[in-house]
Amino acid sequence: MLDTVILIIPTEKMKSLEDNRGFFPLWIMQSYGNGYTKWIKNMPKQKENDIPYYPRLVRYKNNVVSNIKIEFSVSKLIYGNNLDEVEEKDFPLVIDALQKRLLDMGEVVEKIDLENASISTMHPSKNILISDGYTAYSVIKELGKINIHKKLELTKVNFKDDGKALHLYATNHSIIFYDKIADLSQNKKKAIDQNQTPQQFSLADEIKKKQSPPEILRMEVRLCKKRKISSVMQKLGFQKNPTFKDVFKKDVCQKIVKWYWNIIIKGENLFLFEMGNNPKQLLKDILRKETRIKFGKAVQLVGLNTLCKDGGIRDLRNIAEKRISQRNWYRINDDIKLLNAINDNKVLCSWVGQIENAINNFEPFHFK
Repeated sequence: MLDTVILIIPTEKMKSLEDNRGFFPLWIMQSYGNGYTKWIKNMPKQKENDIPYYPRLVRYKNNVVSNIKIEFSVSKLIYGNNLDEVEEKDFPLVIDALQKRLLDMGEVVEKIDLENASISTMHPSKNILISDGYTAYSVIKELGKINIHKKLELTKVNFKDDGKALHLYATNHSIIFYDKIADLSQNKKKAIDQNQTPQQFSLADEIKKKQSPPEILRMEVRLCKKRKISSVMQKLGFQKNPTFKDVFKKDVCQKIVKWYWNIIIKGENLFLFEMGNNPKQLLKDILRKETRIKFGKAVQLVGLNTLCKDGGIRDLRNIAEKRISQRNWYRINDDIKLLNAINDNKVLCSWVGQIENAINNFEPFHFK
């Protein structure tokens, strides 16, 4: 449901305990200058499975504000890993665990202040079980064919870790599809999850022993700025400037993940994942649905459909832009939207339905 979050607490609402015996980690100044100072406070890195997961703290002060950022994975706080997903009813458990871990770090804060903390980053996500012979890797490879949506200002697309992850990103938000099982055992340099826990490595070893390891595709929406969070919340009918308790809800996280899925995939790209590949039948469908279209134009659309599916729309664009202007590509893009509308009722690869069912149900995933 919800994984990584960054809470913002006014400095005066968090008290650092006196520590004469060296029980607690120290605040370490990281940077300063021009009226700005920044300190960090972290527990020693986990090396054993029985050591709890702790948040990371940043305290910053300038001429206007003095706040503390509390960054943590909600799932790791409760389960020690983020393969298992939390749900809305876990919120009191999360607040209780967070307060206790902060106390272990020598910081005292009231539960109500954690509940009402503002949010500067949130990662709504969904772990999706893939079946019918498909693998997370094969699904990611197919998703890599999509045309990224300019309305979302997603300007870059990267395949990472030899194709085990697809990252669509902009400055203030991004969407990642990745092989969650493969990522569990990756080192920090390669992993999408940059803060793996010992429990996750143990979990990866346990999964490898299974005769048929599960295929888990993870879709993660990363909203990285407070303004972007407010913008998305308002578009989906929620209040802006949400607090932690406002976003720790199934309805909120589900709508965010579903909104991004619908815009990125369903809006323009579903035709790429059609099961059949019958050019003549597609020609008939085009002529039947678009009664005013000229025959030559219909033939061009059939050819465009084939080229888009063979290697993806981004590859086609890279080839086209060496010969045509950007304006001409936008015209081709309009034809791609038309193809998606024409193929709206076609039979799609079953993994598409598996993803949509998981998002529509949004039930917490737990590894047994």
